[in-house]
Amino acid sequence: MNHVFVGSPVRNRAWIMDRHLQSIKQQAVQKQYTYILNDSEDQTEDILHEHQIPYMTHNLGRTYGHMRGQYSYHHLALLRNVLLDEFLKSDCDYLFSVDTDIIIPEHSLQQLMDNDKDVCSMLIRNHPKVQAHNAMIGEKHISKFREGLFPVDLTGAVYLIKREVIEAGVRYGSHPTGEDAPFCEQARRLGFELYVDTRLRPVHVYAEGVELIATLAAS
Repeated sequence: MNHVFVGSPVRNRAWIMDRHLQSIKQQAVQKQYTYILNDSEDQTEDILHEHQIPYMTHNLGRTYGHMRGQYSYHHLALLRNVLLDEFLKSDCDYLFSVDTDIIIPEHSLQQLMDNDKDVCSMLIRNHPKVQAHNAMIGEKHISKFREGLFPVDLTGAVYLIKREVIEAGVRYGSHPTGEDAPFCEQARRLGFELYVDTRLRPVHVYAEGVELIATLAAS
């Protein structure tokens, strides 16, 4: 049976962490967890303890804020690469990289595995006022996707990665659009294929009280 390594950097997400973890734990697949707690000042660590979720502490300093728009993509890349190193120490077949403000649907992790793609994401809406998603084709956001499984050039936030992609040396890096961009670029350069499954549309909790779900184009 295939095993999935689940993890993400996490900082000051006590307001959503319980819902996030519950959505992961309900997935009926074999899972192993490692979250990277960094410079957190709220009850996030207590929630990880309550859920018995393994985590590492890797502090980088509080020069950059934890609120949206204040992130350091360089720091995020460092933390995500620590996660990749931990993944490679495991015997898991997949890494599920999922941001902690995302609530995934039931059975969605199994669906990603069944798709059998090198890299495959679920579809989230990025912003409440802009029709943009976590998937780009030819450096452009697609305002409305149809339902199905589509090749993309860039994705992030909530995606399943096969072990061979990471074993090939694909890593995160600093980039103006986010640390996922260098990861996706390296993966494509090495011949790996990236897909988005628009049938899987998690809740993106953009802020407290602001919950986004991607909508599809009319068929």
